[in-house]
Amino acid sequence: ATDETRLLEDICKIIVERCGYRMAWVGYAERDARKTVRPMAQAGHDAGYLESLNIVWDDSEHGRGPTGTAIRTGQPCAVQHIPADERFAPWLADALARGYASSIALPLIAGGQTLGALNVYATEEDAFDADELGLLSELAADLAYGIVALRNAQQLRTTLVDTIGVIALTVEKRDPYTAGHQRRVAELAVAIAEEMHLDADRILGLKLSGIIHDLGKIHVPAEILSRPGRLSPAEFEMIKTHPQVGHDIIQGVKFPWPVAETILQHHERLDGSGYPQGLKGEQILIEARILAVADTVEAMVSHRPYRPGLGIDKALEEI
Repeated sequence: ATDETRLLEDICKIIVERCGYRMAWVGYAERDARKTVRPMAQAGHDAGYLESLNIVWDDSEHGRGPTGTAIRTGQPCAVQHIPADERFAPWLADALARGYASSIALPLIAGGQTLGALNVYATEEDAFDADELGLLSELAADLAYGIVALRNAQQLRTTLVDTIGVIALTVEKRDPYTAGHQRRVAELAVAIAEEMHLDADRILGLKLSGIIHDLGKIHVPAEILSRPGRLSPAEFEMIKTHPQVGHDIIQGVKFPWPVAETILQHHERLDGSGYPQGLKGEQILIEARILAVADTVEAMVSHRPYRPGLGIDKALEEI
């Protein structure tokens, strides 16, 4: 799973479809005044059961069932005979109507904090013996670890995205003529990648690469970037250093995507006529190939100090 919701849904589905239980659901422990348990995912025979639960995790009638007890105590809580166990009284009629005979709640604990509970229901009584308890407890521990890992990964990605945005703004403030160019290139590259059905994670890496693909121009004097006339050969050679400079600035950041390599290659061309390495065809990352097209189209369409925008028809003809 690549996101938290998918992880919870997959676990519940596996418990029901592969293990033969009647129903499984995951609830998170809210830190509100009522100490509410919020259902997050479920699989199996539910038929509106979760909507009627009204479960909390305080020491009250609706908090002394297996779910609330597991969250409050941090220990698994099994009800082996639902019809005869008074802890299940608030939900007895609904449970029996759906064929639940026994249930177990397992706390999801990570970093000393109980995140919520994994709840499993069976159609037979005494369904949760010592072996089953051990297996389900291990599963709950793994699930809690997965939840925290995904949250940490998401936080890291959010930080990286914010950092990229700040870097891009720095470059654009220095060169008003290309203000917004990087972001427009990124948006166009994303649209191309989506049309090509690249996966969402790869598209995110491409977007971040696009947002800072001209970062290396920070090394080029501003008067050259904004010059209205034709550049001299020496000045153009200086401009051509920007992919390498951008790569060198970014390569120390441990992105989960090939951001530095994409920046380095975004002026390579399929026939080997590009720079700085003269790569050909499949030697060029697909992200860099997409970015090259988006960059060319956006540059031709937009106004520059040395010429007006050429229009989308001319840009597509060039492509």
